[in-house]
Amino acid sequence: MRHPRSTTTRTVAALAGVALAATLTACGSDSTSSTDSASSGSSYDSMSVADLAKAASTEGSVTWYVAIGADDVDPIVKAFNATYPDIHVNALRLSADQIPPRVMTEQRGKKFNADVITGDALHVVQLLHAKALEPYTPPDEAPLPSGVSLPTGYRGVSYANTTAIAYNPSRIKKLGLPAPTSWEDLTKPAWRGQFTIDPSAVNWYDSLIQTMGHDKALDLLKRLGANDPVPVESHSEAMADVASGEPAAGATIYGYMAAPLAKTEPDKVAFVNPDPLPVSLNLTDIGRNAPHPAAARLFDDWLVSQAGQQKIIDLSDDTSTRTDVKNDASVWDPEKWKPAWSNPTLSPDDYNTELAEMKSALHVV
Repeated sequence: MRHPRSTTTRTVAALAGVALAATLTACGSDSTSSTDSASSGSSYDSMSVADLAKAASTEGSVTWYVAIGADDVDPIVKAFNATYPDIHVNALRLSADQIPPRVMTEQRGKKFNADVITGDALHVVQLLHAKALEPYTPPDEAPLPSGVSLPTGYRGVSYANTTAIAYNPSRIKKLGLPAPTSWEDLTKPAWRGQFTIDPSAVNWYDSLIQTMGHDKALDLLKRLGANDPVPVESHSEAMADVASGEPAAGATIYGYMAAPLAKTEPDKVAFVNPDPLPVSLNLTDIGRNAPHPAAARLFDDWLVSQAGQQKIIDLSDDTSTRTDVKNDASVWDPEKWKPAWSNPTLSPDDYNTELAEMKSALHVV
């Protein structure tokens, strides 16, 4: 059985939004122009993949700041090295909320350590606001999905997270509960206290706002909150709770986590994708003044390319937004479940507001 990944690796983090904004200010960011960067381009940008590979081999290594777990990082690095064996990948695994302050603090001290940065859109975009990234367009970068907007040069999508409803079939049978098919179902009296919600899942709430409008999304949240959900600190914790049956369901479960368990332990985990289906992006970009500029671009190329994306899907159960790869159809089928994209460039102020609304609606201090 594939176990859910560490709580520190794959969540729109449970950080204080005020602290995020304060970090930006403390690091001297200029948030008035999120599309500017410290570097307008590089001679490496026009190189072919073959020439980049030669230059990268001379550099010998690439440093990757990444907010995914060791169980995914190591196989991905191994897959990259199967094609580019001469480039050592120094992977520094951080929680999503640790990446912006780490990078910006280093850069303020004139230390440019990160070549490639991969994390959820919220945090990577904070680095864009702080001018801590360099623009780059990989040759095999896929177009953004319809309805998603990112500045040119900062459109490297590493994967997407879908938010589904998961439940424990054995447990709900024992409790005499009907299988939930929507968040509305979880507002019904029978489900009182029998489901979890991550009160920091701003990506999910923002997706609801984008599709339902603010007032209806907030009303849904308040009605869910009135039904005594059990708060959890991460998507991983929520998934583990469902698998154990305590409580019987989870309202904010990542599809990639639920799908493998639903296949291997169907008595413990089942899930449903609401339509529209909330989706958030994780991005990959190049750090400002990357110390290994050729290797940084080559690694970035590979991560977002068709070949790289298929490897990532196969190795980690992640979801790619590319249309020329094969995803897990139980998690991702845009023809069946219309994507409801959260805003990948959500401002710190908007993030703070939505986080505060979630905690208030769900009665979490």
